[in-house]
Amino acid sequence: MVDTPMPAGLPTATADPTTMVAHFIDVGQGDATLLEFSCAAVLIDTGGENTARVSGRDRLSRYLEEFFERRADLARTLHLVVLSHPHKDHTDGVSVLLEAEPAIVVMNVVDNGPPAPRASGGKGQRDLQSYAAEIEGVGYVGLAESDIKTVSGATSDIIDPVNCKRGNTGVDPKISALWGRVDLDTTWANDANNDSVVLRVAFGKAVFLFTGDLESQGLSAMLESYAADLGAFDADVLKVGHHGSHNATTADFVTAVTPRIAVIQSGESSPDDETFSAYAFGHPNAKALKLLLDTDSGVSLDRKSPKLVRVGLKGRSLNGNTPPDFTYWTMKKAIYANGWDGNIAIKATSDGRLSVETEY
Repeated sequence: MVDTPMPAGLPTATADPTTMVAHFIDVGQGDATLLEFSCAAVLIDTGGENTARVSGRDRLSRYLEEFFERRADLARTLHLVVLSHPHKDHTDGVSVLLEAEPAIVVMNVVDNGPPAPRASGGKGQRDLQSYAAEIEGVGYVGLAESDIKTVSGATSDIIDPVNCKRGNTGVDPKISALWGRVDLDTTWANDANNDSVVLRVAFGKAVFLFTGDLESQGLSAMLESYAADLGAFDADVLKVGHHGSHNATTADFVTAVTPRIAVIQSGESSPDDETFSAYAFGHPNAKALKLLLDTDSGVSLDRKSPKLVRVGLKGRSLNGNTPPDFTYWTMKKAIYANGWDGNIAIKATSDGRLSVETEY
């Protein structure tokens, strides 16, 4: 991460109450998104790569420290932390939150419940659950798919603790959960990726959708459960599932979302010897990108200027004998990836205007 100033947006306590910024933090191969409002901040996932080349924890820590220095009015407080599911590339930075000096205050926690004993990121999720249980006043929800009873999703004062409306000014963001842990005895439901908490954030007319690592079978089941009204999935900005993997974006899902902008949280994919990296996995994958580029339902906005990007055709073979395969595309549409663009900030106004800043 380049040590340059944070993007302009909401610099002080007198920040524009009709603007929010979604910071898609470059933590390498993993997810971490900071939502900045005029009166509060929300963190979705704390993941990141932990390789010889990238320390996701260090990148997350540095970003949060710079953020709270700029937004001193927030008193080092996160109104909500969401862990989509207990894999390390989503929970590895929990220690950054719990060990920070001065302390970072977490007011509410949402995840998908008790992690499986061998979940790669189980420790981080359990540690944050323990924090919520031990610190008086901290709200906690361990969300299951069965808890969601309506086609508008599930919400509560814990899932949605942010309200920046003051009298006739400001905005009350609407945060709802559209999916969670699936308690079914089926193969696909036993994959922690398909237990991901899916979050919808509506800031006036601007809507963001965060899908964790939900894969194709989980996406199909989720869409089926909302068949009466798919309106909750109509979003302006899509955080693409599973780091742009080949198996986590479907035509039906893209059609339901019709995104204006898509963001992929995958790492830089130049060659390395790691077993866990964007290079090893071949991320982001051409199959997902082709669906996002569909002329009818795919990403509708353009980048400010076209960019030559690395696109995965396949990942490294399981036995490690066959290397991954990449190609280069010229990306004209508003599809961004941390591995291509570094840190990514999307500024949204309550009337639905969007602007993107990258490589800071």
